[in-house]
Amino acid sequence: MIATADPTAINTVGSQTIGTSLSTLSYTDTPTVAYSLAMIIQDGDTLTMNMSTGAVTGTVAGTAQVETATIVAAAGATTAGNLTVTVTSALVTGSPLAISVPVTLADNTASLVAAAVRTTLGATAAITAHYTVGGSGATYSLTTNATNNAANDSTLNLAHANGTCAGITTSTTSTNTTAGVGTSRAYKFNGTAWNATDNEGIALTTMTKVHSVLIRSSSTSGTIAIDDGTDMFNPACPFVNLTASPTGAHPFTAGTVTFTADAAPVIVYIDIHAG
Repeated sequence: MIATADPTAINTVGSQTIGTSLSTLSYTDTPTVAYSLAMIIQDGDTLTMNMSTGAVTGTVAGTAQVETATIVAAAGATTAGNLTVTVTSALVTGSPLAISVPVTLADNTASLVAAAVRTTLGATAAITAHYTVGGSGATYSLTTNATNNAANDSTLNLAHANGTCAGITTSTTSTNTTAGVGTSRAYKFNGTAWNATDNEGIALTTMTKVHSVLIRSSSTSGTIAIDDGTDMFNPACPFVNLTASPTGAHPFTAGTVTFTADAAPVIVYIDIHAG
Protein backbone atom coordinates (compact mmCIF):
# COMPACT_ATOMS: atom_id res chain seq x y z
CA MET A 1 0.00 0.00 0.00
CA ILE A 2 1.38 3.41 -0.94
CA ALA A 3 0.17 6.52 0.85
CA THR A 4 0.86 9.92 -0.75
CA ALA A 5 1.13 12.92 1.57
CA ASP A 6 1.56 16.66 1.08
CA PRO A 7 5.37 17.19 1.05
CA THR A 8 4.88 20.23 3.29
CA ALA A 9 3.18 18.18 6.01
CA ILE A 10 5.14 17.56 9.20
CA ASN A 11 7.38 14.47 9.15
CA THR A 12 6.43 13.40 5.63
CA VAL A 13 8.27 13.61 2.33
CA GLY A 14 6.39 12.45 -0.76
CA SER A 15 5.10 8.85 -0.67
CA GLN A 16 5.19 6.60 2.37
CA THR A 17 5.14 2.79 2.15
CA ILE A 18 2.77 1.01 4.53
CA GLY A 19 3.16 -2.70 5.23
CA THR A 20 5.50 -5.13 3.48
CA SER A 21 6.35 -5.05 -0.20
CA LEU A 22 5.06 -7.65 -2.67
CA SER A 23 7.19 -10.74 -3.12
CA THR A 24 7.48 -13.18 -6.02
CA LEU A 25 7.61 -16.97 -5.66
CA SER A 26 9.33 -18.85 -8.47
CA TYR A 27 8.46 -22.53 -8.88
CA THR A 28 11.42 -24.80 -9.56
CA ASP A 29 8.93 -27.53 -10.45
CA THR A 30 6.16 -26.19 -12.69
CA PRO A 31 2.53 -26.82 -11.66
CA THR A 32 0.33 -28.34 -14.36
CA VAL A 33 -3.07 -27.96 -12.68
CA ALA A 34 -4.86 -24.92 -11.26
CA TYR A 35 -8.31 -25.18 -9.73
CA SER A 36 -10.60 -23.47 -7.25
CA LEU A 37 -13.52 -24.46 -5.08
CA ALA A 38 -15.58 -23.23 -2.17
CA MET A 39 -16.94 -25.02 0.88
CA ILE A 40 -19.78 -24.27 3.24
CA ILE A 41 -19.32 -26.19 6.48
CA GLN A 42 -21.83 -26.23 9.33
CA ASP A 43 -20.79 -26.05 12.96
CA GLY A 44 -19.34 -29.45 13.92
CA ASP A 45 -19.29 -30.87 10.38
CA THR A 46 -16.13 -32.07 8.62
CA LEU A 47 -15.38 -32.16 4.90
CA THR A 48 -12.43 -34.23 3.70
CA MET A 49 -10.53 -33.34 0.53
CA ASN A 50 -8.37 -35.83 -1.34
CA MET A 51 -5.46 -33.76 -2.64
CA SER A 52 -4.58 -36.38 -5.29
CA THR A 53 -7.98 -36.35 -6.99
CA GLY A 54 -9.73 -33.20 -5.75
CA ALA A 55 -12.66 -35.28 -4.49
CA VAL A 56 -14.53 -34.01 -1.41
CA THR A 57 -16.36 -36.35 0.95
CA GLY A 58 -18.42 -35.94 4.11
CA THR A 59 -21.04 -33.70 2.51
CA VAL A 60 -24.40 -33.23 4.19
CA ALA A 61 -27.33 -32.37 1.93
CA GLY A 62 -29.24 -30.71 4.75
CA THR A 63 -32.96 -30.31 5.27
CA ALA A 64 -35.03 -27.21 4.63
CA GLN A 65 -36.71 -25.85 7.75
CA VAL A 66 -40.47 -25.42 7.55
CA GLU A 67 -42.46 -23.15 9.88
CA THR A 68 -46.28 -23.18 9.71
CA ALA A 69 -49.00 -20.95 11.12
CA THR A 70 -52.77 -21.44 10.99
CA ILE A 71 -55.45 -18.80 10.60
CA VAL A 72 -58.47 -19.20 12.86
CA ALA A 73 -61.40 -17.03 11.78
CA ALA A 74 -64.92 -18.46 11.90
CA ALA A 75 -66.31 -15.87 9.46
CA GLY A 76 -63.06 -14.61 7.98
CA ALA A 77 -62.47 -10.86 8.15
CA THR A 78 -65.52 -9.20 9.69
CA THR A 79 -64.01 -5.72 9.27
CA ALA A 80 -61.89 -4.82 6.27
CA GLY A 81 -58.40 -3.53 6.96
CA ASN A 82 -54.93 -4.88 7.60
CA LEU A 83 -53.90 -8.05 9.39
CA THR A 84 -50.46 -7.69 11.00
CA VAL A 85 -48.19 -10.68 10.40
CA THR A 86 -44.90 -10.67 12.33
CA VAL A 87 -42.00 -12.77 11.06
CA THR A 88 -39.13 -13.43 13.45
CA SER A 89 -36.06 -15.01 11.88
CA ALA A 90 -32.30 -15.05 12.29
CA LEU A 91 -32.04 -14.68 8.50
CA VAL A 92 -34.46 -11.84 7.80
CA THR A 93 -33.20 -8.26 7.78
CA GLY A 94 -35.21 -6.13 10.20
CA SER A 95 -36.46 -9.10 12.23
CA PRO A 96 -38.95 -9.15 13.87
CA LEU A 97 -40.56 -7.85 10.68
CA ALA A 98 -44.18 -6.65 10.93
CA ILE A 99 -45.99 -6.96 7.59
CA SER A 100 -49.44 -5.50 6.86
CA VAL A 101 -51.71 -7.87 4.94
CA PRO A 102 -54.79 -6.24 3.34
CA VAL A 103 -58.02 -8.20 3.87
CA THR A 104 -61.55 -7.38 2.75
CA LEU A 105 -65.04 -8.54 3.64
CA ALA A 106 -64.76 -10.87 0.65
CA ASP A 107 -62.12 -12.78 2.64
CA ASN A 108 -64.92 -14.43 4.59
CA THR A 109 -63.20 -17.70 5.47
CA ALA A 110 -59.98 -18.60 7.25
CA SER A 111 -58.68 -20.10 4.01
CA LEU A 112 -59.21 -16.84 2.09
CA VAL A 113 -57.44 -14.85 4.81
CA ALA A 114 -54.51 -17.30 4.74
CA ALA A 115 -54.37 -16.96 0.94
CA ALA A 116 -54.07 -13.17 1.37
CA VAL A 117 -51.23 -13.69 3.83
CA ARG A 118 -49.41 -16.00 1.41
CA THR A 119 -49.75 -13.46 -1.40
CA THR A 120 -48.36 -10.59 0.69
CA LEU A 121 -45.48 -12.58 2.16
CA GLY A 122 -44.62 -13.82 -1.32
CA ALA A 123 -44.31 -10.22 -2.48
CA THR A 124 -42.01 -9.20 0.40
CA ALA A 125 -38.37 -9.25 -0.74
CA ALA A 126 -36.92 -9.54 2.77
CA ILE A 127 -38.86 -12.82 3.15
CA THR A 128 -38.34 -14.35 -0.28
CA ALA A 129 -34.59 -13.68 -0.10
CA HIS A 130 -34.43 -16.57 2.36
CA TYR A 131 -37.73 -18.45 2.25
CA THR A 132 -40.31 -19.95 -0.07
CA VAL A 133 -43.81 -18.99 1.00
CA GLY A 134 -46.26 -21.89 1.06
CA GLY A 135 -49.19 -23.43 2.84
CA SER A 136 -52.71 -24.42 1.86
CA GLY A 137 -56.21 -23.97 3.18
CA ALA A 138 -56.05 -22.00 6.41
CA THR A 139 -52.26 -22.31 6.78
CA TYR A 140 -49.31 -20.28 5.63
CA SER A 141 -45.70 -21.38 5.89
CA LEU A 142 -42.08 -20.47 5.28
CA THR A 143 -39.54 -22.99 3.93
CA THR A 144 -35.84 -22.11 3.83
CA ASN A 145 -34.39 -21.80 0.35
CA ALA A 146 -32.62 -25.06 -0.41
CA THR A 147 -29.40 -24.18 -2.28
CA ASN A 148 -27.56 -24.16 1.03
CA ASN A 149 -29.95 -25.13 3.78
CA ALA A 150 -29.34 -23.22 6.98
CA ALA A 151 -29.10 -24.93 10.34
CA ASN A 152 -32.33 -25.00 12.34
CA ASP A 153 -33.34 -21.50 13.47
CA SER A 154 -34.96 -21.85 16.88
CA THR A 155 -36.08 -18.20 16.73
CA LEU A 156 -38.15 -18.64 13.54
CA ASN A 157 -41.76 -17.74 14.29
CA LEU A 158 -44.90 -16.57 12.52
CA ALA A 159 -47.47 -14.54 14.45
CA HIS A 160 -50.55 -12.62 13.40
CA ALA A 161 -53.07 -10.27 14.96
CA ASN A 162 -55.80 -7.90 13.86
CA GLY A 163 -54.36 -4.53 12.90
CA THR A 164 -57.13 -2.39 11.46
CA CYS A 165 -59.21 -5.44 10.55
CA ALA A 166 -61.35 -7.63 12.81
CA GLY A 167 -62.50 -11.23 12.99
CA ILE A 168 -59.16 -13.09 13.03
CA THR A 169 -58.00 -14.83 16.20
CA THR A 170 -54.61 -13.63 17.44
CA SER A 171 -51.80 -16.20 17.28
CA THR A 172 -48.41 -15.51 18.84
CA THR A 173 -46.63 -18.77 18.02
CA SER A 174 -46.24 -21.07 15.03
CA THR A 175 -45.22 -24.70 14.55
CA ASN A 176 -41.76 -25.90 13.57
CA THR A 177 -43.16 -28.41 11.07
CA THR A 178 -39.72 -29.59 9.88
CA ALA A 179 -36.48 -28.88 11.70
CA GLY A 180 -33.71 -27.49 9.53
CA VAL A 181 -30.39 -29.28 9.03
CA GLY A 182 -27.59 -27.17 7.59
CA THR A 183 -25.86 -28.01 4.31
CA SER A 184 -22.16 -28.85 4.28
CA ARG A 185 -20.79 -29.21 0.77
CA ALA A 186 -18.16 -28.19 -1.76
CA TYR A 187 -19.11 -26.18 -4.81
CA LYS A 188 -17.68 -24.11 -7.61
CA PHE A 189 -17.54 -20.33 -7.23
CA ASN A 190 -20.56 -20.02 -9.52
CA GLY A 191 -22.62 -22.06 -7.06
CA THR A 192 -22.78 -25.32 -9.03
CA ALA A 193 -21.87 -28.61 -7.40
CA TRP A 194 -18.19 -29.43 -7.07
CA ASN A 195 -17.25 -32.11 -9.61
CA ALA A 196 -13.43 -32.19 -9.38
CA THR A 197 -12.83 -30.22 -12.56
CA ASP A 198 -10.46 -27.33 -13.13
CA ASN A 199 -11.35 -23.73 -13.96
CA GLU A 200 -12.04 -24.69 -17.58
CA GLY A 201 -14.27 -27.64 -16.68
CA ILE A 202 -11.64 -30.27 -17.47
CA ALA A 203 -11.52 -33.27 -15.14
CA LEU A 204 -8.59 -33.15 -12.74
CA THR A 205 -5.79 -35.63 -13.36
CA THR A 206 -4.27 -37.59 -10.50
CA MET A 207 -1.94 -35.16 -8.76
CA THR A 208 1.26 -36.18 -6.96
CA LYS A 209 2.47 -32.71 -5.99
CA VAL A 210 0.92 -29.63 -4.43
CA HIS A 211 2.75 -26.36 -5.04
CA SER A 212 0.56 -23.72 -3.37
CA VAL A 213 -2.72 -23.46 -1.50
CA LEU A 214 -4.59 -20.22 -0.82
CA ILE A 215 -7.40 -20.59 1.74
CA ARG A 216 -9.57 -17.63 2.67
CA SER A 217 -12.83 -16.97 4.44
CA SER A 218 -14.98 -13.87 4.68
CA SER A 219 -17.23 -15.41 7.34
CA THR A 220 -17.50 -13.04 10.29
CA SER A 221 -17.64 -15.67 13.05
CA GLY A 222 -16.56 -19.20 13.80
CA THR A 223 -13.26 -21.02 13.39
CA ILE A 224 -12.12 -23.81 11.12
CA ALA A 225 -9.67 -26.62 11.90
CA ILE A 226 -7.60 -27.57 8.84
CA ASP A 227 -5.74 -30.83 9.42
CA ASP A 228 -3.45 -32.70 7.01
CA GLY A 229 -2.83 -35.53 9.48
CA THR A 230 0.43 -34.04 10.71
CA ASP A 231 -0.24 -30.40 11.40
CA MET A 232 -3.40 -28.51 12.27
CA PHE A 233 -4.17 -24.89 11.42
CA ASN A 234 -7.08 -23.43 13.38
CA PRO A 235 -7.79 -19.85 12.23
CA ALA A 236 -10.64 -17.65 13.40
CA CYS A 237 -12.75 -16.17 10.61
CA PRO A 238 -12.25 -14.02 8.63
CA PHE A 239 -8.76 -15.00 7.51
CA VAL A 240 -6.43 -15.39 4.51
CA ASN A 241 -3.67 -18.01 4.45
CA LEU A 242 -1.22 -18.80 1.64
CA THR A 243 1.31 -21.63 1.83
CA ALA A 244 3.59 -22.66 -1.01
CA SER A 245 6.44 -24.94 -2.00
CA PRO A 246 8.56 -24.07 -5.07
CA THR A 247 9.38 -27.78 -5.51
CA GLY A 248 5.82 -29.08 -5.14
CA ALA A 249 6.49 -30.52 -1.69
CA HIS A 250 3.63 -28.74 0.08
CA PRO A 251 2.48 -30.58 3.26
CA PHE A 252 -0.87 -31.30 1.57
CA THR A 253 0.81 -33.25 -1.24
CA ALA A 254 -0.81 -36.60 -2.09
CA GLY A 255 -2.76 -36.77 1.15
CA THR A 256 -6.15 -35.93 2.58
CA VAL A 257 -7.01 -32.72 4.40
CA THR A 258 -9.97 -32.27 6.71
CA PHE A 259 -11.87 -29.03 7.25
CA THR A 260 -13.97 -28.84 10.43
CA ALA A 261 -16.11 -25.83 11.36
CA ASP A 262 -16.61 -24.78 14.96
CA ALA A 263 -18.93 -22.29 16.70
CA ALA A 264 -20.69 -21.18 13.50
CA PRO A 265 -21.17 -22.14 9.84
CA VAL A 266 -18.07 -21.21 7.84
CA ILE A 267 -17.55 -20.58 4.13
CA VAL A 268 -14.03 -21.03 2.77
CA TYR A 269 -12.58 -20.46 -0.69
CA ILE A 270 -9.64 -22.57 -1.84
CA ASP A 271 -7.25 -22.00 -4.77
CA ILE A 272 -4.71 -24.71 -5.58
CA HIS A 273 -1.70 -25.09 -7.88
CA ALA A 274 -0.69 -28.73 -8.26
CA GLY A 275 0.74 -31.23 -10.68
